[in-house]
Amino acid sequence: MQFERLSNNSAALIGCLAWIPLAVWILSCVNWTITGDIDVVTGIAGIAVALGLGYEAINPPVPQLAPLTVVAVFVTVLMFPFVRMAMEKKQLKNIDIEHLEKAYQSLGLRPDNVMAKFRIAKVLFDLGVCGHAVRIAESLMPQMPQRFFLDEHRMLRRWQMTHLEARLFSPIPCSDCHGMNAPGNIFCSHCGAPYLIYFAKGRVVGGRLGKKLVATWISFIAILIGIPAAKALPPALSVLSILLMMGVAIGMTFMAFRDTTGGVAK
Repeated sequence: MQFERLSNNSAALIGCLAWIPLAVWILSCVNWTITGDIDVVTGIAGIAVALGLGYEAINPPVPQLAPLTVVAVFVTVLMFPFVRMAMEKKQLKNIDIEHLEKAYQSLGLRPDNVMAKFRIAKVLFDLGVCGHAVRIAESLMPQMPQRFFLDEHRMLRRWQMTHLEARLFSPIPCSDCHGMNAPGNIFCSHCGAPYLIYFAKGRVVGGRLGKKLVATWISFIAILIGIPAAKALPPALSVLSILLMMGVAIGMTFMAFRDTTGGVAK
């Protein structure tokens, strides 16, 4: 009797402790949904799964779920830093996009502003559009004497020494007219649109590593906890619940990873 009471107390303590990382996860999902880092569907699903996992930690419907719940919470703790880093990386890229837009605005006021053009090259290089950044910077060097623009010349030399792959110098299509633009063009050579802004935004919006990790976590928890829990239900309802959870897991994963098929998302 005493051993059973001690075991129940330990289980209750573990269940309460599980709510600490789960509460952090839930608040983070709310924040990521509000800031647009993950879509509403993924955010609500992440919150719902975390709440369900917390309930399972305190009141497991079957004793066999207790160790699985501990594993699920442990995986949540391990995954959180990676998701957070992915979100922070995207936020930094969004800041780069803002700098890119401001540089284009400066060119609207002064089309001959070489520093604004070089800032465009620098932001593009930071965002991974390296080949076009190098060609833009190279075209600006005759207008930027080294004795006055020493830092810019040094930066370009560092870029040139990174041994960029040939694919990074491929033409970029304009989202307005669909014309192809060779490296070195700041505005579309066909319609004059600031096509590099649209392309850079596509890389940031498409690079949804955080969303992929959250969707993978939801699928993992659904399979690890949901399926064993569903087996405790009546046979017909159990089969229906398992099929529903498998469908949700596959659907969430497919929707999260579908955005990478366009070729520009990283």
